[in-house]
Amino acid sequence: MLRTAALTLGLLLMVGTGAAFASADHAVYMQGQKVDLKQELWTEDGWTYAPVKEIADAMGWQTAYDADADQIAVTNGIDDTLSFRNGASDLTFNGQIYKFGGTVKLKDGIAYFPLRLLAEAMHASVGWQEQEKIAILQTEEKYAVADGDTLASIAEAHETSVEALMKRNGLAEETLVPGQLLKVVVPEFLEPEFAARIASAEAKEKAETAMDAADLELLAKLVQVEAGNEPYEGKLAVANVVLNRLERGYSDSIRGVIYAPGQFPPAKSGLLAKQKPSKESIKAAKAAFSGVNNVPGAVSFFNPKLEPGKAKKANIVKTIGHHAFSK
Repeated sequence: MLRTAALTLGLLLMVGTGAAFASADHAVYMQGQKVDLKQELWTEDGWTYAPVKEIADAMGWQTAYDADADQIAVTNGIDDTLSFRNGASDLTFNGQIYKFGGTVKLKDGIAYFPLRLLAEAMHASVGWQEQEKIAILQTEEKYAVADGDTLASIAEAHETSVEALMKRNGLAEETLVPGQLLKVVVPEFLEPEFAARIASAEAKEKAETAMDAADLELLAKLVQVEAGNEPYEGKLAVANVVLNRLERGYSDSIRGVIYAPGQFPPAKSGLLAKQKPSKESIKAAKAAFSGVNNVPGAVSFFNPKLEPGKAKKANIVKTIGHHAFSK
């Protein structure tokens, strides 16, 4: 059941819009009054995080906490409800779920949420007092539709889109009536372009994750076929030879380095594709990916007993097991 936010004093929400809103003295102008916050504003990944209960109390909004769902809700008295959970990257606004491009944070037992998103969802504008370097929050009145107004003209005047304005007001059609009251402070997560950016970023992240997984598997296979009987340090070194080559521009991809003509015979022969890497080979590949490099600068390896002439001429960085690693 919902319990009042008094049970969770100090809960803060992430108030987001970038470092510009972080003032040196933790002060914010709210409803025309300068308020010194007990908790600091802080920034991360372009969002300014701020205390929810403090902000809500000063702005006259109500907060509630559902302990069972670990969900915080903020309402403003004009039928707007914003709710979210600690650690979540989505929010619920007036019954609809949206991604907002950040994550609800927990710091010292206190939840933080982006300032701009919180304010705009509660129909408050966010400005900046340049002289004092302080953010300004002010509740805005609804807009009264005048003769000749259209959703397009109102949207343009308030720097939003028709689609977002319709979502903000729960409108099913664009017809307006003089005197009709509209909420014109629109949080950016309602904007189609914002949603598209979030979707694009998520798709890119998924693609990169999939690519990383494929690269890791391929690198682990090469480690197995080239150094399967070598000690762990030797396996790690082989993995780093590939990554060192990538860094030096031998190719623009792990696969390109490994399958370059005349470089790794097992790749050309098809033996590499049949390999099943051991746990230690996978561990070595992961370590190399994470930045552990035990042969800095080495771009090749060979067995000095089988190629003694090469051993005399090579600039050897380190010898591990049966392999010499050279620049």
